[in-house]
Amino acid sequence: PGKRGPFAAGNYSSTEIQAVCLLSQIARLESIIAKRRERAEYLTARFSEVEGLITPPGNTDEITPTWHLYLLQVDPAITGSDVQTFKAKLTEKGVTNIPHFGPMYKFDVCRQLGYDADEIAATCPVTEEVFNHRFTHLPLYPLTDEQVEMMADRVIEAVEEMKRGA
Repeated sequence: PGKRGPFAAGNYSSTEIQAVCLLSQIARLESIIAKRRERAEYLTARFSEVEGLITPPGNTDEITPTWHLYLLQVDPAITGSDVQTFKAKLTEKGVTNIPHFGPMYKFDVCRQLGYDADEIAATCPVTEEVFNHRFTHLPLYPLTDEQVEMMADRVIEAVEEMKRGA
């Protein structure tokens, strides 16, 4: 009871109806990315002035992000606490934050296949530091200007509270 076997992959091919919908989304892709880029630039401008927050790189010669999510890093040495405290404060303030892109060894399927997640974690100190103590993601999907501004305000409030030990 309660024990599941390894999962089996399925067929996730799109139907013709889904393809029609996806084609209409592709037609909107550039405008969606442009709006996300605008949101990311706004957040970076706001957060760059906050000691203890490390913003993601923007466009470079090698990288042009599409800003699926906004990757935000907390520096525990400056904020006085790590991303777990930060995420809890954001949740209290009604700000969605997304623990995205976790290490593979943390997924149930690895345990189901017999891997020891703790043993693997011990060999990955940088991954553990980043995932458990530094990074979270903020949404950039269609939010109003007011929602993005409110999110930025509450992120900054959370960091200032952490610095005060509150």
